[in-house]
Amino acid sequence: MEKKQRARSRYFQEIAHQFLKSRGAPFFLSSKDLDLITAWEKMGIPLRVALEGVDRAFESYRAKPTARRKVLSLAFCNNQVLKAFEQYKERKVGAPKKRNERDKKRTRIKNEVQRFLNDLPPALSYLNDLYAQALMVLSRKKITEEELERLEEEIEELLFKNCPQEEQERVRKEFSDKSSPGEEELISVYRTKLVKSLREMYKIPYISFFYY
Repeated sequence: MEKKQRARSRYFQEIAHQFLKSRGAPFFLSSKDLDLITAWEKMGIPLRVALEGVDRAFESYRAKPTARRKVLSLAFCNNQVLKAFEQYKERKVGAPKKRNERDKKRTRIKNEVQRFLNDLPPALSYLNDLYAQALMVLSRKKITEEELERLEEEIEELLFKNCPQEEQERVRKEFSDKSSPGEEELISVYRTKLVKSLREMYKIPYISFFYY
């Protein structure tokens, strides 16, 4: 899969997971939901900004004790995503990157990776080389986020390929009653849910700056 295709797939998967996690059942997106994600992507809304907007929409919803209307469509989050995008553009104009904040993130990620390698469970030995590479990258004076993003993708690919059968069955049951509409999207969400389940189970750290 080409880098651009992987990035696009991740964009859809992460937004779908965040929305479905907050909304609950049904665990699939409608064609209109997918069209909206496509529109956000074409507008150049970064993934982290779109996720921020989705989170804000649900935080606002939960803050209203009288709210009873069930959220069914991703369009519910559109206004907050657009607001987050406008704020992002305002911050970006003439705003230099804060090196001290970046250094703090690097230190935190490095510590998390070192902790994970020190206590690496035998069941996850296949991750040793990738996390060792991540530690080397994080120890260099100059690093690029693209390097960490690439390693993050490889880690998630290995997690998916090596996911225990029992965990696959557990997650698959949650999707057993889903039919053909949005089938391709369901597969993406299923994959994302499997990987996140393993991360939570074994406290597997992220190495991308985006998560910190």
